[in-house]
This record gives sequence, C-alpha cells and structure tokens, in this order.
Amino acid sequence: MSDFPESDNDKLPAAAPTAAPAPEPPEEDRFPREEYLLSLKDLLEEKLLRELVLLDAQGLLLAPGEELDAFVERLLRERRNIDALNKELAETGEAEPLIGLKLKNDGRIPLSILEEGLDVTAEKYGFAAKWVPGFFPSSGLGVLWGGCSISSTEETPTLFLIRSSFRKKDKYFIYSRRELISHESCHAVRVPIGDMTYEEHFAYAISSSPLRRYTGNCFKSEKDAILFLLPVFLLLLIQIMRVTYTPDLPAWPFWILAFVWPAFLIFGNIRERKQYFKAEAILAASGVKNPSAVLFRCGEKEIVSFAACKSSQEAEALLREKSGEDLRWKVITARFVSPVKETPGNGKKEEE
Repeated sequence: MSDFPESDNDKLPAAAPTAAPAPEPPEEDRFPREEYLLSLKDLLEEKLLRELVLLDAQGLLLAPGEELDAFVERLLRERRNIDALNKELAETGEAEPLIGLKLKNDGRIPLSILEEGLDVTAEKYGFAAKWVPGFFPSSGLGVLWGGCSISSTEETPTLFLIRSSFRKKDKYFIYSRRELISHESCHAVRVPIGDMTYEEHFAYAISSSPLRRYTGNCFKSEKDAILFLLPVFLLLLIQIMRVTYTPDLPAWPFWILAFVWPAFLIFGNIRERKQYFKAEAILAASGVKNPSAVLFRCGEKEIVSFAACKSSQEAEALLREKSGEDLRWKVITARFVSPVKETPGNGKKEEE
C-alpha cells in the first residue's frame, strides 16, 4: 500500500463499558468512531489541522465552505448509518438499504480486495478510502452491471458495490476489478464537493484504457446517455419504416438529429479537458507536487479559476488567497501546497 496515513481507528480510546455492550464492529469497518469525531471540536488549531489532514488522506473530505461543526455532524450521521447497517446485518444476516438491493453479512468485500484499487487513488489523488462499506450484492443486478457507489442519505451510509463474480475473478466482461474499485472510490469520496462537471473526468482519468480516459467525461448523467441513444434508435426505426412501409420518408433530418447531441457532448468534453489540463499545468508550475489531488478537491469554478491564471505567480497568489477562505483549503494547502511531515503521537509538524 501507499505511505498515506492509515485510519485512526486503532488509536482511538475504547468506549466506556456498559451493562449491555454493543457487538464488536466487523473487521471491514474502518470509519472513525463517534468519540474520536466528537473530540475534533475540542482540538486547538494546529492539532485539529493535523487530524483533518489524516481524515482527508482517508477520503473524508471537507465540502466547500463547510465549517468544523457541520463536517463533524455529517461524519457522525455517516457513523450512525454504518452502525445501523452493521447491527441489522449482525442480527438478521441481511439488509435491504434500498428497494431491491439486498446485502448479506457474508457478502462484505474483504479489505484485501478493496486495497487493489486504493493504491491507485492514493497515488493519483492522495486518498485511500478504506472506510466505505463494500459488498457483493445478492440481487438487483443486470447482466452488464459491474459495480457502483451509492451516496449516503439521512438513513443509509455510502456504499460500494461490485458484482459477486469479482469474489474470485479480477475480470468480468469489459470490467477490471482493480479499475472498478478505484473508479467507484472516486465517486464515493468526491460527493461532498458537489461538482458534476468533472466528476466522471476524475473517475475515468485512472482508467487503463485511453479511450475511456478521453471520452469518460462525456456522459455525466442519465440524461446524457438517454439523449445519446434515443436519436439512434429513432433513426433505426425510420430506416425500418423506409424499407418496409414508406420508402419516400426522408431520413436526413434524423441523421442530423442523431449527430447533434453526440457532437455537443464531444465538444463540451474537449473544452472541459482543455481547462482541466491548463489548471493542472499552472499548479505544477507553481510548485504543487500533486496537482491532480488538489483539483480532485475543487469544484468547476475553482478549476476554471486556476486555468485562467496567466502565470505561476498568479496561481500562487490565488492559492494563498484560497488558503484563507475556508477550512477545506487550509487542509489542501497543508497536504499538497505546503506539505508537512506528520509525526504520530507528538502532534508536531515539520515543513518538508
């Protein structure tokens, strides 16, 4: 694995014994404990920044403009949802977090399998999200389905799912288990950023396929896929009608229609890729060691603002300005702009 900080779970103090102690969480549960999360509110600024850096390295990112209290409350809700899922699985052996999606306690994805894709995200984007509960679902799948991540709600935690074929095989159809894990980890971790424009770009940028790396960000939503396929099927229907019923029916308007939306998606993708790589280049010129990791934590407007910088000095000034804006940028700066060496146990930091 990478040298990114491991989960703090093993360092957390044990909960005080009660008359009816809760069952031990499963080995795969790597999400920070409640007492640790509550303790963040009492830390002094320097110690707090160190802990937020550790959480960031685990893929627990601050949202834009999010204050500490809101961040802690969001993680506490996730903790409670994970506990509720663990309890249901321990008591009944199965759970149905969403209608038609059935999970079984013995269907958890072992950490050894999850780690196959976590090295990729650690190197590219600076996080290894061991905390996301992963499962091989027992139902609710399609033949072409490889896997997905499900964002948390008020009552369900973030989930990572891959088809049961990957228990023993690392390939299925066009899917690679390692690539699928890293792809869906990007989606699970980047939810707080709230940006759809570059969501698929980051997930596909770690693909082994040049075609997927280039075209992956064309389809950002179900609407894009539907508008891409619908004119194609309509064109097919028109051609069948021309052959069987009305040979005089003009087909050229439908050919135009079939190409309009794909052209829109492709040119939009070209524009967004150009902006992204300009932002990445200017950050690299400014001395940022891992521009991809910084931009992964940015929304569209922030990526565009870096791309608009005319010089490395202008980008450095923008980074300094942003580091004073909110807690998220303080963490980004500490990790990737002015990296610090963490010394576990003493809370001290040294500039690299």
